Amino acid sequence: MVNVSELKFKNFSWVNTTRAAKAQMDFLAKKYNLLNEDVLDVLPPTQTSKLVERPNYLFMILLLPVYHREEKHIRTEEVNFFIAENLLITIHNDKIPVMKNVLDGCRKNSKQCVNIVYALYAVLESLLNYCYPLLRHINEDMEKVEAKLFKQFEKKETVEEILRIKTNIFDFERAVASHEYILNKLAGTAIRFFPTGELEKNFVNLVEIAKEIRLSLTGHKDMINSLHETNATLVEYRVNQIIKTLTVFAVITFPLTLVAALFSMQTDATPIVGTPFDFWKITGAIIAAALVMLGIFRWRRWI
Repeated sequence: MVNVSELKFKNFSWVNTTRAAKAQMDFLAKKYNLLNEDVLDVLPPTQTSKLVERPNYLFMILLLPVYHREEKHIRTEEVNFFIAENLLITIHNDKIPVMKNVLDGCRKNSKQCVNIVYALYAVLESLLNYCYPLLRHINEDMEKVEAKLFKQFEKKETVEEILRIKTNIFDFERAVASHEYILNKLAGTAIRFFPTGELEKNFVNLVEIAKEIRLSLTGHKDMINSLHETNATLVEYRVNQIIKTLTVFAVITFPLTLVAALFSMQTDATPIVGTPFDFWKITGAIIAAALVMLGIFRWRRWI
């Protein structure tokens, strides 16, 4: 079957399916007795993370954040698991590189996958660890924003960068929000299929990794919110400074314009007009008045 590969080990089989369409899912459903409602959940659109217990298998959906370099955005990718006593089925869109790495490792060295517990643990650990480079990338982006936050002429670019990071954190958080709960539930429900001791030894570590990722993401979210608020405060301050400057100019120029308009009136009783150097006298009076008002504003610390 196209896009369906099977690895057979001593104690179990691992079936990996990429870019599964209806034909592939119908094939898997018929061969491995999968319920139709689970098959429909595998097909688009993307579902939410969950773990469902069936009579002969566990059906699990995990959402993972994947960074798209062209768009500079994090998108959510879905990985589906059908877990039975001697069967592991993984279904994904082949956009998460670590899935291929784990499969290649098992092909080259079957000791890495001595049973289904170790194979499942290897996949889940790789998927969770895949989140750490994304967390570091988000942290680096926030450090860059923080470094240029107080620069005068980068307001628009800074706002756009902050909003992009906030969107990435939101998509990241939406993808991994349920991981801790799902892995705890997996450790409890999979006892039917796996030895209890191996479950406790392997999957408790996965829960801790999921918790660490969630806490790191919470810290990143708080940090980007603080940067957003700081940037908004700086922009507001700069706008207020501009408005204050324009207001000072308006206050100074309006009365001076009025004085100039009065002296321009063609009347017989207009003072100064008609005397020697009348233009320079009026101009000097206007300049002196402007300097007096500027002095008052400086004294009151308005500018």
